[in-house]
Amino acid sequence: MFKFKNTSINTYIFLLLIIFSYFFGFYLNEDSAGGGKIDFIKHEWGTIQLFIKNKISIALNSILYESSRTPLFYILNKYNPFVENTKQLRLSWFVFSAIVPLALYYVLKNNFPKEDNKNLSLIFSFTILLSPYFRTNAYWPSSENLQILFIILSLLFYLNLSNKTKENKFDLYLLSSLSAFCAFCAFYTDQKAFFLPALIYFDLIRKGSFSFFIYFSIVNFIFFLPAIYLFFIWGGIVPIESQQRVSNYLSGTNIFLSTVGIYFTVIFISNLFNENFKKKLNINIIDKVLISIISLFIFFTIPSSPITFGSGIVSKLLGVISVNLNYDWSIVKLIYFLINLFFLVIGFLLLQKSLKNLIIIFGFLLVYNLTSFSYQSYVDPIFYILLLTIFEFKKEVVIFNSRTAYLFLIFYTFMLSGSIIMRTYII
Repeated sequence: MFKFKNTSINTYIFLLLIIFSYFFGFYLNEDSAGGGKIDFIKHEWGTIQLFIKNKISIALNSILYESSRTPLFYILNKYNPFVENTKQLRLSWFVFSAIVPLALYYVLKNNFPKEDNKNLSLIFSFTILLSPYFRTNAYWPSSENLQILFIILSLLFYLNLSNKTKENKFDLYLLSSLSAFCAFCAFYTDQKAFFLPALIYFDLIRKGSFSFFIYFSIVNFIFFLPAIYLFFIWGGIVPIESQQRVSNYLSGTNIFLSTVGIYFTVIFISNLFNENFKKKLNINIIDKVLISIISLFIFFTIPSSPITFGSGIVSKLLGVISVNLNYDWSIVKLIYFLINLFFLVIGFLLLQKSLKNLIIIFGFLLVYNLTSFSYQSYVDPIFYILLLTIFEFKKEVVIFNSRTAYLFLIFYTFMLSGSIIMRTYII
């Protein structure tokens, strides 16, 4: 039987190795995600200086605002005392990013309060320090890690809204407001997080009273007012300099499937050792019809040529294989379709058809279909965090156990080492 032992000694050994690698990566100026150093030097640092040296209203309208994201990251850095030079800023965000796994640990510990789960919470939480995208944004400051912290804080308040908060109106109104506020902060750090305010709003109003609906609608409208102002002065959903990046891109559905499918595969493999899951491993007629319709769509919208820039681990790997090894893309494209079909089936086997899941998935799908340039960092490690916290799985699917924790640890170890090898020796 395939087992992982969950002991305190194992946990602390892995934690020490992970933390050491995080510090060692900073010492080596690691750029495992690729492009982090260049983006920081050519774009992020200049945009931060733009906000420091000008009024916020002027910076927001400037063609020198070289980012496709909403501005909270730059506004906060305007008041960051450690911005005299790039070394100070990098060190400050390296330290700041170290807070994120601690915040995630607190959320998981509260969500899975059993004494035996503390070690698991530690492993699940600190595994994100192995994410090449999280590390790169910690070493070469960008907005992603700030967005991740706001998402975690929003989930902290949201998950604390238990049934008894319905009886305690003060807790209900306070926690829901704090959750919405942090969700909107994530959105104002990067508009790709728009799914979270929407999820929290629609999930809470359908459970609350009419008076709560009125209150929470007003609160969310107030939080959304800055977005109305931003989109008005920009004339779109992204800053002026980046508006050419927004387009219709139906191949984005394939890229999204191949990007998130690997996370579901880890959970699927873990549950193959779960007898209860295997007994109920089936797809009903409605799911088969939906899978057939979606598979037809993804078949006819597969990228027409290899992609070797961005686009996620699977898509980029297939593109590199096709180009570097001179394989016919029409053949590789068929393999790409079969991989995505496999990921699609796994999603139907694992997930409930719930409002939360639909909002998250369609939120990310919209992003991937609005831009021809997408990256694994769009979902990593955010998708991993969502899987551990608010995704709703079928009741026989087990997420929070030592097997899944160590499989994700192995997965992220391979992703980090693979990214470093690919960018050092292949690309």
